Amino acid sequence: MATSDPAGLRLARSSATVADDIVRQIEHRIVAGSFTPGDRLPAERRLAADLGVSRTALREALGRLEVAGLVVRRHGSGTRVARAVPLGASLAARLENAGDDFDHSAEFRELVEPQLARLAAERITAAELTELRALLAASSADVDAEESLRLDVAFHTAIARASRNPLLASLGELTANWTVEARAFSHLAGDGRRVSHAGHVRILAGLEAADPDAVASAMATHLREIRAVIDRVRDIDQSA
Repeated sequence: MATSDPAGLRLARSSATVADDIVRQIEHRIVAGSFTPGDRLPAERRLAADLGVSRTALREALGRLEVAGLVVRRHGSGTRVARAVPLGASLAARLENAGDDFDHSAEFRELVEPQLARLAAERITAAELTELRALLAASSADVDAEESLRLDVAFHTAIARASRNPLLASLGELTANWTVEARAFSHLAGDGRRVSHAGHVRILAGLEAADPDAVASAMATHLREIRAVIDRVRDIDQSA
């Protein structure tokens, strides 16, 4: 399997340790799908250079990712993304210190996505409605957290594309990538997946009725409900 493309991998620094930031960035790329199951990461020397970090910090981060079950390290064959990425374990471990990120993510979505949905209601095609119905039908089944998250992202990015504005469609796709870690918490438990599905049902109904106000309102309500689900998961984890 080809080595993952490291383009754009330069580490974004925060107030955390370098190893913390490395873990965060690689974890995000795994959950978002930039690094897919089975992919081989670049060799340590190259990966450290791409990130702009020391190999010591990189090795610490890779060790922590291995313990979390996200990567597999074998002498002679390098580091690969695990075949089965444990979504719950990979994300829940960072709940305690991630409050600001989740709040920023929710605020960003609540500003952007209702307006994308409003435009989509005016411009969506019959083929795009069919695609959304298929995604909604698939998510109504008893799917696991990973599949539920994938269908959720696909549903929202399809709405962004239906805006018929390539710049806004790109923003919608970026929104999905930027917020994938936060939105994943709404899929860890069955009740969260049910809330997500019910919100999508209301959004699709507004799109089918070609009612921009109804769709924007349904999207705003959906995002508030998802934010509440994420907050409940965070509260439970922090009180455990």
